[in-house]
Amino acid sequence: MLDPLILRRAWQGELSLPHPGFPDWPEKGFAIEGDFSGIQRFVMRPVPGAGGAARRLRARSFRVLALTKLVAHCVEEAYADVGARVFYSAGGRFVVVARTCSDGQARLAALQTALDDDLLREYRGELTFHLAGAEFADGRMPRSALDEMLGRRKLMPLSGALTSGAAWRPQRFLYTFQGGGRCDGCAGTERLRAIGDENLCHWCITDRDLGSQLLREARLGLVEAANGPLKLLGRRWAAIRGGNPEISYITHAPLHDRELATFEDLAALALGRQYLGFLRIDADRIGAAFGQLDNQPIRVWGLSRLLDGCFTRTVDDLLSRQFPHVYPVYGGGDDLFVIGPWQDVLMFASALRREFRAITGDQLTFSAGVALAKKKQHILTKSDEADHALNTNAKSERDSIHALGATMRWDKFEKALEVGRTLAELHGRQRIRSAILHNILELHGRWKMKDARWHSLLFYQVERNLREASDASEFVRRAFLSPDSLWPEADFVVRYALLAKGGEGRGD
Repeated sequence: MLDPLILRRAWQGELSLPHPGFPDWPEKGFAIEGDFSGIQRFVMRPVPGAGGAARRLRARSFRVLALTKLVAHCVEEAYADVGARVFYSAGGRFVVVARTCSDGQARLAALQTALDDDLLREYRGELTFHLAGAEFADGRMPRSALDEMLGRRKLMPLSGALTSGAAWRPQRFLYTFQGGGRCDGCAGTERLRAIGDENLCHWCITDRDLGSQLLREARLGLVEAANGPLKLLGRRWAAIRGGNPEISYITHAPLHDRELATFEDLAALALGRQYLGFLRIDADRIGAAFGQLDNQPIRVWGLSRLLDGCFTRTVDDLLSRQFPHVYPVYGGGDDLFVIGPWQDVLMFASALRREFRAITGDQLTFSAGVALAKKKQHILTKSDEADHALNTNAKSERDSIHALGATMRWDKFEKALEVGRTLAELHGRQRIRSAILHNILELHGRWKMKDARWHSLLFYQVERNLREASDASEFVRRAFLSPDSLWPEADFVVRYALLAKGGEGRGD
């Protein structure tokens, strides 16, 4: 990866082509964009508690990244005679650029139909890939034309396989099985094999094995192989060290007894109540940020590479150095999803925000949503809750996080996290009782309802119930009753302390 400072300068228009390490963009040509849909539900299918669920999550995330590279490779092959080459690839998206050709759109339509047919057959509509192409003659990316075509494509996913001319192909909507059953690994209906005490489908067995390989090896690339686990358009690929193209993914994995930690292992490391934290992160206003680049290819490339590096290599380094018990489900492009002990997830979110600000020169922000989960609650359900916390709560303010029932800007969150840890320590030493913390939550609810009596009632509680605990009394006064207090964030602070002690806060 290029130095983030170089990528930032490219994004900001301070560097221009030609430049060492930068891809070329012609004055005139044909641009092709590819974009995956359905990634989240595909990756989250593994059932918690099933053997190897964490391995299958890792394998499915890798599979999406690898398929993106493979589709880009197929586009390069389809346009090889006009010099096609990948301009950038990040997350589930890529751009390929080629010289102008008279049948560019016809080739693209044929490739789209082939992809629709293949993905429907292999993944039963869980994953769809959309292609768009547009000519340009001004040395700039044809952003409006690509967006318009992608928008139309996303309104009719898999249409190349589900329609023939103007008619539907009803038989493509149905799947029949002989001897199929419910897979213990993904809950899908498939032909099954007994593996130990579980009945697993072919995909879960393949993903389990691929996940084990990803745990043993890092920095893998792709090579064609007759029995490879990755399949696209009738060809198979295997992942090996030194393969090309290399897949950029987060390699860190939390371990337990030298094996990949299970979600039960991670929940056992939670402070107080054994909850997992599901953390979703998404960069703010990225569409607007790209829209300000005047379709200048090198600036688009610089921003894309910078964002992808933040949510892969920067995350990988941060997890390895400071948060070894946090499990990365997927990261890349401009978003991230991780699972870990709830307190570690909160600390990681704060640390990554500081890294992100430094790398982007404090010019971009991200928002985050956290959901709490018991160790065997379904990953997809809790991911949806974290997504709701992100998009309904944190994104409404942006540059914010929603966690433990509260939405805060990041500067307030960092202070609230510190205060919550201190309050948890006081609670753990029994300097302040759970009943008082629940009273604070009740008064905070009154405050939200515009009841101005909360201040005097809290002062009374402190005077009456913390008279013999001067350290706790002073702390509560400073944290919640002083002019510059964290009272608006008191619900988060108190819930943190209750969770850390093993109590259960209301409202989550």
